[in-house]
Amino acid sequence: DIFRKRQMPMEGEHVELLCRTSDFVRDLLDVIEQRLSDNGYEDAAEKIIGEIQTKISDGRSRENTPTCSPQAKPEIVMEPIVSEQVSEIAQQAEAEPIMDFADEFKLTITPEMIKRFTDEAMDTFEEAETTLLQMELRPNDKELIEQVFRNFHSFKGNAGFFGYADFEKLSHKAESLLDSVRDGRSSASPAIISILLSVVDVLRIGVHSLEKGELVSIPNLEQLLKSMDGVEAQRFPADESATADSDNRMQTESDDGDAGKETPTNGTSASSNGAGGNRADGDKKVASSSQVALRVDVEKLDQLLDLVGEMVISVSMVSNSPDLVGLNLDRFEKSIMHLTKITRDIQDVSMSMRMIPLSGVFRKMVRLVRDVAMKENKKVDLEIIGEETEVDKTIIEQISDPLVHLIRNAVDHGVESPAERLASGKPETGKVTLEAKHSAGEVWILIKDDGNGINRDKLLKKAIERGIANEDAYGWKDEDVYKLVFEPGLSTAAQVSSISGRGVGMDVVKRNIEKLRGRIDIRSSPGAGTMFILRIPLTLAIIEGMIVQVGDIKYAIPITSINESLRPAENQITVTPEGLEVLNVRHQLLPVIRLHEVYKVGNARTKLTEGILIVVEHDLKKYCLFVDEMVGQHQIVIKGLPEYFGRIRGVSGFAILGDGEISTILDIAGLVGSMEGLLADVKH
Repeated sequence: DIFRKRQMPMEGEHVELLCRTSDFVRDLLDVIEQRLSDNGYEDAAEKIIGEIQTKISDGRSRENTPTCSPQAKPEIVMEPIVSEQVSEIAQQAEAEPIMDFADEFKLTITPEMIKRFTDEAMDTFEEAETTLLQMELRPNDKELIEQVFRNFHSFKGNAGFFGYADFEKLSHKAESLLDSVRDGRSSASPAIISILLSVVDVLRIGVHSLEKGELVSIPNLEQLLKSMDGVEAQRFPADESATADSDNRMQTESDDGDAGKETPTNGTSASSNGAGGNRADGDKKVASSSQVALRVDVEKLDQLLDLVGEMVISVSMVSNSPDLVGLNLDRFEKSIMHLTKITRDIQDVSMSMRMIPLSGVFRKMVRLVRDVAMKENKKVDLEIIGEETEVDKTIIEQISDPLVHLIRNAVDHGVESPAERLASGKPETGKVTLEAKHSAGEVWILIKDDGNGINRDKLLKKAIERGIANEDAYGWKDEDVYKLVFEPGLSTAAQVSSISGRGVGMDVVKRNIEKLRGRIDIRSSPGAGTMFILRIPLTLAIIEGMIVQVGDIKYAIPITSINESLRPAENQITVTPEGLEVLNVRHQLLPVIRLHEVYKVGNARTKLTEGILIVVEHDLKKYCLFVDEMVGQHQIVIKGLPEYFGRIRGVSGFAILGDGEISTILDIAGLVGSMEGLLADVKH
């Protein structure tokens, strides 16, 4: 501060001292990150402080201009200034009013600093929420209590530094409540857990407002503080044993630098350690100097993948250039093969950089299950499997809402009340399982419950009443009947609640999944429960596709949608009285969709026996796409539809082929959906 106000010239000895101070603080931070304590470095700190004080005194006497009282302790500059310190600092600094310095300092707070504050706050809230939920199961686990205490303490300090008084006041109150729990004066009761979770929610909403540039204030702050006072008043009677235990614990932590070392938990968010792992993984990264976590702007990752996509296209255009036809270029062929391999490796690495574990989304469901179960007076456990499974960041952004709806329905509709479960011979506590796994280029997300299952007859009755199905539906297969839950406005709930029952949401879930080029299947067993299976592609940027020719137009079909292809014989083809063509494949009647008729393509083959039928699958049903010929399998870089195109039936985007031609990428779900009316007779 003296140097920046030009009250003393900076010399080499000052630079050397400041560099040593910076190195000392950096080393100390590494120690704190590993041991959560800076014990044992007091002498070294005092030595540096003494040197700094000497330089300040020398400068003051040399310049004969008082800049700082000799009694003022420089260490206060090294810590964030909070409200309690202002008066103390003002008393110590005589030569210069502290408010002038504070006002000047606040002007240096930049939007980048606020962005860093909000990012770290969101990570802290997610970790605190997860740890609080674990505390509810293990209320006597001191490591969990210490962890959530540190979360609130860290946020309080940062909020005080920025001058966000409401944030500081509320987090300080939560910190005091947790202090009474860790000292044994209060218990980690469900009431305390609930009020602390509410505090996390309120702070999170406040930080969201800060991100939008709104003023930082917490409505009904005093009321929330009073409610926390009421919970804090419910304490254990103070006795000597509790006090002794608290003293012993504090003494142990002081003596043993590793006493406060953090136990690995599952509460760390994907962005807090850079790799989406748990805290143990984060500690390993800190300990290893060869592994460093970096924060990278998402826009830069998107730009990188776009450039990789263009490189894939360029390599394909060079290798398939018509100028090379008929030339004997052995060395060129080897070079192209090597370039193609390198390009594929770069593509894999760049795509992996966008891959994020599902753990962040999955862990949010723990809170959701707890809140819905409490509201419905049910006992429900959530089991999470495969949270380390990674998917593209774009999918992460769009999968959260469908998962929230499906999990909420599983607890509200699927799992029975404790009395009903006991009466049917089940455990009193229900179980919801959230599982993720890789399967054939897709990510499968399974949401299972051990409730009563879907009542087929009740669902059909509702569908018929609403005009969604007719009496013939009683002869449908189970999977077809269960698909009716995705019809808008259809609900089998006995009564409408604040949670569900209005028949709104499941149709939106299906639409959102299909936007990701995914699909959703349902399995249900009466009395045993229901399972929803979300099948989503790993990435939305580059896919494997089959290029087919229809007249003068080329189409790309995602490989994951194709079952087989064949050239039909005359005796395999049947025409229904309504004029619909069906193909008999191993005693299955599959509807035929002529792409040249759907998209009005000229110069296309019209006789089925002269073309190729590609069997595709959607909603567990198979259809045949009639094309002229198959060109081959290629990597396809997806180019989205421009807005001025509007919605095109059965088209998800375009791709640039190796010869420079444009290929239309078919959306099988959309194509089949648009043909549902014509195909209804064959389906059922």
